[in-house]
Amino acid sequence: MRNLRPPPFQRQAQRLQQRGIAALEFALLALFVIVPVFLGSFVFWEVLQTQQVVTRATGDGARQAFRQLQSARAARPDGTYPSDTQAFNTAAIQARITVMAALRGQLGDAVDVDRRLTVTLVPHENGMLALNVIYARPAMLGAAGGMNFIEPATLTARSLISRQ
Repeated sequence: MRNLRPPPFQRQAQRLQQRGIAALEFALLALFVIVPVFLGSFVFWEVLQTQQVVTRATGDGARQAFRQLQSARAARPDGTYPSDTQAFNTAAIQARITVMAALRGQLGDAVDVDRRLTVTLVPHENGMLALNVIYARPAMLGAAGGMNFIEPATLTARSLISRQ
């Protein structure tokens, strides 16, 4: 009967060849699977954190606008009352200032919040007001020719304000 097993020196040569293949397989796996999963997790965490900051800032702005509208009902020192338009405009300005300050405090001064932020106070149904905040966040992974389809470009939040 004949031995079909290769001689020992050939088996050792085959194992040495396999060692390089395992390293190559790991490199390909790391490049195409592990790195994108890690980057995706990091981007998801950053977007979630920024959305929470925008939502909290919107709530702060809505509370400030509500306080401003409530104080507009009080008489001025000369006994006159501000018009509804003046009270609405002042509340909108105060809401924007509050939202901007909250975003700067959380995101840092390095981010150009003034240019990336849109704050609107608009009438809503049932006599309420809606404070809408849109924040155009900078892309973390870059925006190479519009190929960044992973990250959201804008984050939005809305708070409803009662006029009563």
